[in-house]
Amino acid sequence: MKNLKYLWLLAVSFCGLLACKHDELSVIKPNENIRPAADFVKNNYETSLFFAAIEKSGYKEQLNGPGPFTVLAPTNAAFNGLGIYYPSDFDRIDADSLKRLIGYHILPRRLRTSDVPANGVDVRYATLEGTELYTSLASLNANGGPAGNTLYFSGALASRKDVVLANGVLHVLEKVMKPAFQTTTAQWLEQHAEYSVFVAGLKKFNLWEQLTTSGPFTIFAPDNDALQEVGINLESIRDMDTSLYKGDLLFGCYLLYNRHFFVNDLRLFEAINSNGRYKYLLKNDTHQMEIFGDYNSDWGYELILRTGGGPLDWIVKTAHSPLIAKNDNLCSNGLVHHLGTGLVSPEQAYKN
Repeated sequence: MKNLKYLWLLAVSFCGLLACKHDELSVIKPNENIRPAADFVKNNYETSLFFAAIEKSGYKEQLNGPGPFTVLAPTNAAFNGLGIYYPSDFDRIDADSLKRLIGYHILPRRLRTSDVPANGVDVRYATLEGTELYTSLASLNANGGPAGNTLYFSGALASRKDVVLANGVLHVLEKVMKPAFQTTTAQWLEQHAEYSVFVAGLKKFNLWEQLTTSGPFTIFAPDNDALQEVGINLESIRDMDTSLYKGDLLFGCYLLYNRHFFVNDLRLFEAINSNGRYKYLLKNDTHQMEIFGDYNSDWGYELILRTGGGPLDWIVKTAHSPLIAKNDNLCSNGLVHHLGTGLVSPEQAYKN
């Protein structure tokens, strides 16, 4: 009898343990590790500089509010690339400029990777700063391989995507987005003396004023040395008779109209279409340009100018620009990329 009583008590105790365990598994508890945006950034070492910028620009309290927000957080290494290594380095930046810069890295909405159009290039989204940023996503690979949902924000790669926040979502960026908020492509070019010959050529052939309009434009800007190599300088431009040359070829070959392409967008074409290139005829001319990402150098691009779009048309010039720091200059009406090679000489643009 004692043994039976012992077994009965053991069975009751075992059932009780099972019941307690079952009850505990059935209770859904909130994940206390999911923090609001500002606190999440603060508690991650790789974004500590970004948190310092958030705090200095006055966004901390707002980003810990109800949201929802999408936070685009550059890594410390991204800020290091700009010469920023310590929180005190932000003291060198004008307070209003810093506030606009950080506001550009925040969207007043929740934007997951799945919300971005598949294989969309430069899809616009409003930022907390008030202007728009550009998102590109390669989801499907036309060449048969996996694209892996490669995602860019205004030319900056999202190395980590869709990190869940209590009040939104976060994407980690490999570089800091730096738009020139109130500067047109024309103003940007005039502010940089190394493109003064290019500016003079655009003005000479009545291609300049359009760069003050809404655009958008993508400009592959040759510097003064590049144009000197094809026989163009300030003196030769002054002496040119515009009636004798094809201006849309001589200087217009560097202008892409109604398109807004970051260098990384050009690299995405490898996944989005079959040949990884974007082709277009020059405005008011029969020459064809091909642009694509240059995989022989990090983040560079390549141009191929042909006499036309047919299979027998020959190549006029091939040029590439591997200089990371000089590309992706985002302006209010487009982008300016650096080009260290001239494409067309005056003789090649001479009217027959």
